[in-house]
Amino acid sequence: FEKKLEIFKADIQNNQNELDQIRSFLASATRDRDTAIQTKRLEAAEALLRARSALSQLTMLIEVMKILNTEAILKSADDPKVIEFINMLLKPFYLDDKLKGLGTIDQTLPRLYLSERTLKAFDAYNNIILHAATTMKVMSIPLLTKDGLIRTGNLSKMVIELVPGSKEGFDKWGEKFAYHWSTYFHDEILRSLRHEVSGADDAARDTRSIERVALESRRAQITIRESLKETGLPDTLIKLEESAAASSFAAEKAAV
Repeated sequence: FEKKLEIFKADIQNNQNELDQIRSFLASATRDRDTAIQTKRLEAAEALLRARSALSQLTMLIEVMKILNTEAILKSADDPKVIEFINMLLKPFYLDDKLKGLGTIDQTLPRLYLSERTLKAFDAYNNIILHAATTMKVMSIPLLTKDGLIRTGNLSKMVIELVPGSKEGFDKWGEKFAYHWSTYFHDEILRSLRHEVSGADDAARDTRSIERVALESRRAQITIRESLKETGLPDTLIKLEESAAASSFAAEKAAV
């Protein structure tokens, strides 16, 4: 009986050792998995920041679009002077090359490893930039009518979902009010990534972004006025006061 008891105890000890080994293996595997996931998450964050940086090269284009009276421009769709004016504004951006470069950035890792909050902020920023680029391209083409070539509704819906307080602005200024939220989402991408990767919460707005936008807004105004003068077109093709009011309203809502 004692011999059987010793064997039984030995079996229990062996089983316990096996359980300890299994636990150790699982703990190690979990650490390795967590490390691997964190590594992938960092790679995903770097990829998203590269895409954000590429998009930000078109910030000046957003500032131009904020000021332009797109309704008046589209009504003069086949006016050679208007087409020349738009192409003068587009020329410094090398838009086709920049859009081609954006298409080469692989977003697979961000879609797999980053949070919904981060991706929604990026998608909003991405869509605002691409909408501005597409609208400018359409306005630069000499066509009798451009109705239906520029999609409306999608941008406002996306921004309102993420910032419900923006709805009033869209009701007042229409779809192009989305352009006044580009800086907010540009900064929100970085804030969300910081929280996701390091757990840091940063509610402060990036003052450098605000300063950069203010500078580029001023540059856009100067460029547009010079182009209007050169082509002999009237100031009715721009809406400076409306743009300033919309920008102020967006800044107020973003600070809430």
